[in-house]
Parts: sequence; structure tokens; C-alpha cells
Amino acid sequence: MNLSSSTLRKAAEIQERIERLRGALGSLLQAEAEASSAQVVAEAAPRAVATRPRVRTAVAVAPSGKSRGRRSTSPTGPLAPAVVQVLKSKDSPMSVSEILDGLFSNGYQFASPEPKKNLFARIYRLKGVQKVGPGKFAAG
Repeated sequence: MNLSSSTLRKAAEIQERIERLRGALGSLLQAEAEASSAQVVAEAAPRAVATRPRVRTAVAVAPSGKSRGRRSTSPTGPLAPAVVQVLKSKDSPMSVSEILDGLFSNGYQFASPEPKKNLFARIYRLKGVQKVGPGKFAAG
């Protein structure tokens, strides 16, 4: 196959354009990463007056600005270890309401505005928690 000089020139121009596009893409990705890290730093900064419970948002941000598919975490840590700790403190199985009371007495703070609904929805999937009867749970 013989390549003419015009074909080689066009190939070189295309290669240059690809390199410029890669550079532009790299710059955009870096700017997006810096913007998301700046947002995380801004969210982590303490606020002088809090009128509502503080809710930490997910680190990954969709292009629209809303997080999708990631649940926010509690300011006091993950739910599963806190529930297991409450269940281990009592030797008999507990209901969701009893677990919720134990969480509040231990100082656990929910990110959700409706903690009982949140616990009801999540308790079946929490690691270290097993259902032992109708509406009763134990550390497992």
C-alpha cells in the first residue's frame, strides 16, 4: 500500500487534533475534580448557626448538581455498627422502636428527617443484624 504525502499530512493533522482534544478533556476532568473537592471542603467547613440537623451529602456529584444513587451518611457514623451495639446491650430480641430508642439514648443522629422510617427500611439489609421473629431483631 502506497501512502501519498497528502494522506500522510491528513493523518498527521488528525493526530494533532486528537492530541488537542485529549488535552482539553484532561483539563475539563481536572477542573471538575477540583470543583468537587472544593465543594467537599466547603461542606465540611463548620457553620456558625445550625437551624436544622446537618446533613452531609455524597462526594460524587452528578453533572446536574444532585447526587443520585448514594445515600447520605449520619454525622455520628454508619448505622449498622450502632444498631449492633444496641442489640448486643440487651440479651433478648428487640423491635425497631426499641432499637430506635437505644440509638437515640446512645447519641446516634440520623441524617434522615424521618429516622423511624429510615430504620424500618434499612434494618433488613444491615450487616450483623438478623431477623429472629415477626418484627424482632438480634445481633447476628
